Amino acid sequence: MPPNPITLRRSCEACAKGKRHCDRSLPRCSRCSAKRIACEYINVPLAVRAKAQALSETNQCRGQVMKCNGTTHIRPSLRVEILKTHDRAIIQFLIDGMRQFPITFAEGMKTLFIHPHLYDSSLPQPIRDIHTICRLLRGSEQTSLPFEIIACVVRQKSAKIRQQAERVTTFEELLACIQALILAQCILIFHGDEDDEYAEYTNSMLASLARRLWEQAPIQLPGDLSLRRAWLFAESVRRTIIVSYILCGAYSLGKRNYSMRTPFVDALPFDVRTSLWDAPSEDSWEKATSSRPVSMVSLREYSDMLAAGRVHQVTTFGSLILAACKGLPISSIPFPPINAYEGS
Repeated sequence: MPPNPITLRRSCEACAKGKRHCDRSLPRCSRCSAKRIACEYINVPLAVRAKAQALSETNQCRGQVMKCNGTTHIRPSLRVEILKTHDRAIIQFLIDGMRQFPITFAEGMKTLFIHPHLYDSSLPQPIRDIHTICRLLRGSEQTSLPFEIIACVVRQKSAKIRQQAERVTTFEELLACIQALILAQCILIFHGDEDDEYAEYTNSMLASLARRLWEQAPIQLPGDLSLRRAWLFAESVRRTIIVSYILCGAYSLGKRNYSMRTPFVDALPFDVRTSLWDAPSEDSWEKATSSRPVSMVSLREYSDMLAAGRVHQVTTFGSLILAACKGLPISSIPFPPINAYEGS
């Protein structure tokens, strides 16, 4: 009897014999697992072989020693994102800053990433809903309302906002949903003792939505917006993304004492004129911008400027960025002389 012919078939024997699609899972494909029958492969599925080969090559690259001209060289390891660790005082500063967001929003409809003048005409529904909850939290100290009741309301509302974020039809709706979810997460994890599973899922979801926000950001804004409203819109988008990742990092630092660097966030454009956010009126904003030309850098560059003492009059937002990106308190930074002013 002649030997079995050489074959390149990757499907298992049972699927091939039955002429059925094989998903090539190991150690048993899904079809064989469901039918509870033997699953044998003549050849290892290509996907599995490619994965094993890639893993092997990666491990070989790490710490591989090679010889050149009689000299031993250690090949540098593959570039990976380094974990960030901060002092407990810095971690607590970040947590305290995030914990304050719902309270300040309840009091003045404003945070470091939500500006009331952006929504002059009408507040989006997610913002209105979360404002009601923030006021409930703010007044709970006087009414002795148990936090468990507030947390239950926040979870229910967050679930609805998450669903809304998946089917929004405008960019403005997406922005409002993410801003509301940030405040909801701040309430749950920094005012209560939220379970890890829910918090981990929400953090991952927030990071994904923040990236989606940047990917879908409009290139041009409507021509009927005033210069200030246009700036507030763009700045709100940038700040919402940055705060989303600072929130995720603060949660991770508080739970595990480390967080991950994110190159995407490091590269975000950043307007160093952070004090413009607090300009009380259109006139004061225009006056401030006329004396301070547009100065955009990356978030990484701005945090470097802060750490080097090249920013004068650092705002609260700048202090959070310095703590999150560099792990430094603002008290440790020397301020530049007035003639070296770089904007803030």
